[in-house]
Amino acid sequence: MGLKTVRCMYRKAVVALLLALSALAFATSTPAGDVDFALAFSDETTADSIAQAALREEEGEDFSSLFYDADSIMQVDTLFAWSNDRINSGRFDYRTLGPGDTIKIPLVDSAHGKFYVHPIKNYVTSRFGLRRYMWHYGIDVKLATGDTLRSALDGIVRVIQFDRRGYGNVAVVRHHNGLETVYGHMSRVLVQPNQHIKAGEAVGLGGNTGRSTGAHLHFEIRYCGEPFNPEYIIDFDNTYALKRDTLMLTRDNFEYLTEVRKTVYYVVRRGDNLGSIARRHGTTAVNLCRLNGITTRTPLKVGRRLIIRSGKEAEKQVVSASVPTPPMNAQAPADTHADDAAGIGGPEIDMGEDDE
Repeated sequence: MGLKTVRCMYRKAVVALLLALSALAFATSTPAGDVDFALAFSDETTADSIAQAALREEEGEDFSSLFYDADSIMQVDTLFAWSNDRINSGRFDYRTLGPGDTIKIPLVDSAHGKFYVHPIKNYVTSRFGLRRYMWHYGIDVKLATGDTLRSALDGIVRVIQFDRRGYGNVAVVRHHNGLETVYGHMSRVLVQPNQHIKAGEAVGLGGNTGRSTGAHLHFEIRYCGEPFNPEYIIDFDNTYALKRDTLMLTRDNFEYLTEVRKTVYYVVRRGDNLGSIARRHGTTAVNLCRLNGITTRTPLKVGRRLIIRSGKEAEKQVVSASVPTPPMNAQAPADTHADDAAGIGGPEIDMGEDDE
């Protein structure tokens, strides 16, 4: 055995020992004032990945870049349904909001150098709301493949993923006080999970991936997993800027979900088949089979009632009975913007948008 081989084996043994010791120290003690690094990872984080994180800490990596100061009004919340693997990691129960409850979230803080940057300045091709039989949970903005898409606010990249039947190449960025933005159909993602990103920095390049018929950005804003109309706070048509520096959400912003998440049925007509029914309702034949306990070979009798969307399934993702940020009794803005067009997407099904 050569001297070089012996040295290599020795180095590997030392690294393995340091890894084990670091993992043990990380798991059994957190000194006062230290950041709990486990919050930056999914609940499904393995012991091995935690040990690797501890080793990176030993080597001098600065994990504090994942978090703002505790007293900052722009602090990123990594406690609510944090996952690096799921686009839709969970959502709060908006029905817990009372008639007079208002969630007040500052969006701009010039004292701390935090501002809003429009992801891309171009015209809207599809708005938030009902389209055909499905709900469109975001805003679609025209672009050319390769255009740079920018983070709207400061935050942490929670997940990047390729969603073949929906968003395509997508990134989800967690911002302060439970807000998240979603960037779908990109040709290339330029960020990594747990990466700290500033408003205006590149998230990725525009494209036409996933369920899409033309190059565009599918953009969503969510509060604790629940989408609300981006045009409530952003002017997409003229100024490409915030309409107000403070976001105030009430139950009214989420009331559409009550109707959206009801169980939807369809009565089979003469000439129908699973494929045509699925296309008509923005779903798939496989999904219809799963919901109705049938196979693609099951004869569809005229008059049979099929489940198109299950309200019970829609409730499974609720992970919290209350909002992380206590509601504030403040008057909601009177100029809530209502949209008139739409498509598909959002937390019920991982779909971005299919038509412009």
